[in-house]
Amino acid sequence: MSTSLFIEDYHDGIAFYINGDLQFDSADEAIYHEHLVIPAISLAIQRFPDTDLRVLICGGGDGLAARDVLRFEQVKKIDLVDYNPDVIELANTVFKPYNLGSLEHDKVTVYTQEAFRFARELADDCYHVIICDFTCPNSSEEARIYSQEWFQEVNRILITSGILAVNGVSPTRNNQAFWCLYQTLLSVNLFTKPLQIEIPSFRGHGYGNWGFFLGSSQGILRTEIENIYFPTNLNYLTRENLLQVFIFEESIAAFRHQVTIHTLENEQLFYYLLNYHAQSENLTLTSGEYLNFLDIEEQVNAEIENINSLDLETVAKFWLENIYAAPDVEKDLPDINQFLPVRHPYHDPKMTTSWLDNLQELLSEIDLKELLNSLLSRAQELPPQIASELKNLADKVKSNQPLGQLNPKMVEFITLLSITLLMANLVAPDSVFAKGSYYGGGGRSSSSSSSYGGGDSDWKGLGFVLTYLGGYWLYSIIRRWQNSNK
Repeated sequence: MSTSLFIEDYHDGIAFYINGDLQFDSADEAIYHEHLVIPAISLAIQRFPDTDLRVLICGGGDGLAARDVLRFEQVKKIDLVDYNPDVIELANTVFKPYNLGSLEHDKVTVYTQEAFRFARELADDCYHVIICDFTCPNSSEEARIYSQEWFQEVNRILITSGILAVNGVSPTRNNQAFWCLYQTLLSVNLFTKPLQIEIPSFRGHGYGNWGFFLGSSQGILRTEIENIYFPTNLNYLTRENLLQVFIFEESIAAFRHQVTIHTLENEQLFYYLLNYHAQSENLTLTSGEYLNFLDIEEQVNAEIENINSLDLETVAKFWLENIYAAPDVEKDLPDINQFLPVRHPYHDPKMTTSWLDNLQELLSEIDLKELLNSLLSRAQELPPQIASELKNLADKVKSNQPLGQLNPKMVEFITLLSITLLMANLVAPDSVFAKGSYYGGGGRSSSSSSSYGGGDSDWKGLGFVLTYLGGYWLYSIIRRWQNSNK
């Protein structure tokens, strides 16, 4: 994936974007970097007194995290690994007034390499502190460095009782993704403390509060946090506000038990990022009930999902299981979000709602009876088995019998075809219904025999009917889902 770097200059600062996503604004980047760096290094100083500390920064090619690590004279060696040489070049030029030339400091060694590969080549117990300062993943590939396998490598090269600091995602905007990371860290035997802060520039871009994690193979105690050392001349971080960032609204924290672990084989983090629930925007953030993670120590209670929700075959399996169960199991209404799991990173949940609304309008405009009659009038041109199945299908639909009572093979065929076309319509509507499809000839919403000019058009018509039926089933699920949420 190509990377787009953009620097916005304004009268007294800069803002840096990667692929359109804000990485830092010089006006308030210190809030982010001080919370990411200072607690981790200070805890390590407590745990390893009179020791020359070794620190690894993964990502962080802008040099701002390294700047804050260099505040501590106890740190004698910093390795920084970032795969993007262009960002490192900016760090040594445009960003230099802000990172104070950190990457050119004698203690710092910069490696231009992919972090996962770099870590795998290291021996055990290399560093007292490891800081993960990656960009928020926008692809499955980028999510690898948040996986269980990645954190196993990190834990291996981290000295026992050493400190890991991880840049997470937003617990308010990407609630499930945030707790997925929490459970993934717990799953590699790291005692983990989540924290969240408000960064004005991030909030201005709609990112919500930003989250971090502190982890260690040894439990992190409240007394340790209360007694950490603060360097002089910090811009934002104080003892008082540090103690507050471990407190979460109960409505936010409750989701930590409702997620699964992110692995290389099952990319749950990326799934959650693509499919964050619209309900998250409506969480009650002022419930008055809070959970302070400094007062609790949790073990992993999430599992690795057996299926990959980003895989079309897996989604088809989910549909098949539910299409058989849906007609008469009202109380087991499936999660509507799992029916439409594939989205573009910038696909807002409101767009899905709009698409579902359009689907309903589309289906409501089609005269199914006329469509079926038209197809059956030419049934003699179809293979006998298909014609027979089609007639059976029409009889079932006309008599309002549930799809689950159809020939199982036909139901599966309907389902798989529907998944492919409906999901393709969701992500690329111009390629499916709007152009080069049945609608391309006359723009009509219902069929007529003149619409099938010969050749393979009969098959297009049959496919449209099957898609309609799959859509009708989905439409029924949507209506039940909407009614259940009223």
